[in-house]
Amino acid sequence: MAIHKILALSFTLVSLASSKTINYPNNSADVILDRALNAMGGEDAITRLDGVTYHSPNIYRSRSLMQSYNMDRADTAMAISGAQNVSFSFDSNELTQRIDRILKPSEYWSWGSPRLDEFNHSLVVRGGKDGFACYVRGNNQIWLPADLTSGYTDPALAEYLVLHGNMLSPKLLLQVKDHRGIKATEVDVNGVKMPAVYDPVLDITVIFDTRTHLPHIVRTIEDHMIYGPSTSDLYLSDYKAVKGIKFPHLVQTVYNSTAEKLDATLEDFIIEEITVNPKFSRNFFQGLPDGKGFFPKAAPKKVEGITHARIGEFSLNGLWAGITKSTVDTIKSEKHVPGMTNVHWLLLDPDQLGVKQFIIEFEDHVIVGDAPPQHTKEVIKWIKKNINKPITHLWPTHHHRDHTGGAADYVKLGAKLIVADVSAKYWSSIPGAELITFNDTHPYIHSDSKTQAWFIWEEQATHSIDWTYAFVTEKCPSKRSSVAVLEADIWHPGMPDGQNDRELMREWLNQVDKDGLPENAYVLPTHGQVRQISELIERTGYVYAPKKISDWRDGGAMCQKA
Repeated sequence: MAIHKILALSFTLVSLASSKTINYPNNSADVILDRALNAMGGEDAITRLDGVTYHSPNIYRSRSLMQSYNMDRADTAMAISGAQNVSFSFDSNELTQRIDRILKPSEYWSWGSPRLDEFNHSLVVRGGKDGFACYVRGNNQIWLPADLTSGYTDPALAEYLVLHGNMLSPKLLLQVKDHRGIKATEVDVNGVKMPAVYDPVLDITVIFDTRTHLPHIVRTIEDHMIYGPSTSDLYLSDYKAVKGIKFPHLVQTVYNSTAEKLDATLEDFIIEEITVNPKFSRNFFQGLPDGKGFFPKAAPKKVEGITHARIGEFSLNGLWAGITKSTVDTIKSEKHVPGMTNVHWLLLDPDQLGVKQFIIEFEDHVIVGDAPPQHTKEVIKWIKKNINKPITHLWPTHHHRDHTGGAADYVKLGAKLIVADVSAKYWSSIPGAELITFNDTHPYIHSDSKTQAWFIWEEQATHSIDWTYAFVTEKCPSKRSSVAVLEADIWHPGMPDGQNDRELMREWLNQVDKDGLPENAYVLPTHGQVRQISELIERTGYVYAPKKISDWRDGGAMCQKA
């Protein structure tokens, strides 16, 4: 098959709270659906479809909202270019789909793939009790070799992919029409009232163009880990007739938040050719033999605590590796800073690129640094078991959801959020969040009789607009006192050069040089190993004047002598 590869990773959502049921019969759900089916070419013609392939040989692009620089837009590219085919077979009543895709990741992702190898994968998705999702060629994980076939996915991702496969299916309206409990609604989209049908079985809303009556938006509602109630919309437009049936030729995934000003385009692709009733090979929609790949074959299934919002963000960004989490017993704490046994560096995933987390222990409470969602509940249990002090504060290093998706769990415990002032509106989206904010001229300083911790931000911060780091030392340090610096995503000590971005490293050195950080300070990273800042200086060739702890912020860490 040619490199025409397009995936229907369609994220679609709608706020049903903004819809209202229409009671008059002329716009019943059946009437709206029949009108749309007639506009598409007629119910009989669509019913007779045996299969379809959407060819996108030139345009497939995707963007990251969870890894963005700004908090209210998808300004970091995932796929800067790509091609794909999306194929459907209708030989059963369950979804049968295959996505063949090639995409080129942007330079942002070099930390996971130093050579930025193209993704080149084939994904088979099947619904029903005997269904599955299986990468029969390649994989969708940024850190894996591109030619490694990952095989079957976990059931939660499979369920998500089945839903979004159905949303793109040319037979979606027939499927909705067969379901019980469908309701006609009216949805306000940018001030335009549009007729719609809500399907409680698929939990989607199909919104129709007021002029053409064609499906324009397929929407689902998600409970986003930060934004809260959000809509993920699959936009279908530029309809053209192929063998008497109108198909969309422009497809976009657009994410919206009810709490934030957000209208983020996450995916777009152009369908240049459509093959109606293609002849598929016998094994085209088959999975791999049992035992091949990372997970056993598993039917699509919702998993408690694993939301569509989380699956969608991580999988679209090549970061979904299954339902992985640590346990209280597997979490390891290391204390690398001499004389500072109260600074805990938690190994949640012991791999070099795996996630690490920070705990700053004070006399009667703790501050937690970051909240990776797959580990949050177990970290809270670990703190209870091993430290047994209340968690009074959470410090999210920056807004990227792989670091902070579990923040709401800490807020529910009563923890205050320590965040840069520039991100206050973003973090206020979490119900009940109480914020402690700081800026470039007034850092937040938290201390007791033994320890002081500074939380630092600067204008035009590196990595993300709200990126911060922490400086921890004794309450009244001497020239021999140790310093711990806690940072996320800037430097991955101990990892190959190709997985470190010298631009970020030097930008941070510019900041700590200005702040007066001693070169013997210990860097505790979220990825990599603990090293001193002197090694970072050496690896970048940065010219760094010698500094003492008394140089930190013009002597701000020192106690005043009586």
